Amino acid sequence: MPLLINTNSAATMASLNLSRANEALRKSLGRLSSGKRINTPADDAGGLAVAYKLNSKSNRTRGVIQNVQNSLSYLQLQDGGLEIVGKILDRMGELRTMAQDITKNSSDVANYSMEFVELQGQLNQLKNETFNGISLFAAGGHT
Repeated sequence: MPLLINTNSAATMASLNLSRANEALRKSLGRLSSGKRINTPADDAGGLAVAYKLNSKSNRTRGVIQNVQNSLSYLQLQDGGLEIVGKILDRMGELRTMAQDITKNSSDVANYSMEFVELQGQLNQLKNETFNGISLFAAGGHT
């Protein structure tokens, strides 16, 4: 009894074409649903590398922006503190001038001295102010 093997090459080709079409459809639907042109390294390895580089650069840029915003906040606090120091020093100068007035009695001079000492205390408090653990006015920066 002879062995007979029948092949249907047309059906085999149709099956191969159908599987290729299904794979292409799966890729297209994957891209459509994700909104990205590159979903896997097999789609475009070079493009994926460029995308990773751009994403990394974007993350670094966001970090730089955050650092600049923190620095700006630090400087704004310093500026506000220096404005207060200026007002305190102006008031201390006024008090000194008023205390030297010969028409003032000893009670007035004592009140001026008390206020002067209180203002000195405020200056010492401002000297110790920090922003996120960093001194606003100390030469070394950290407290």
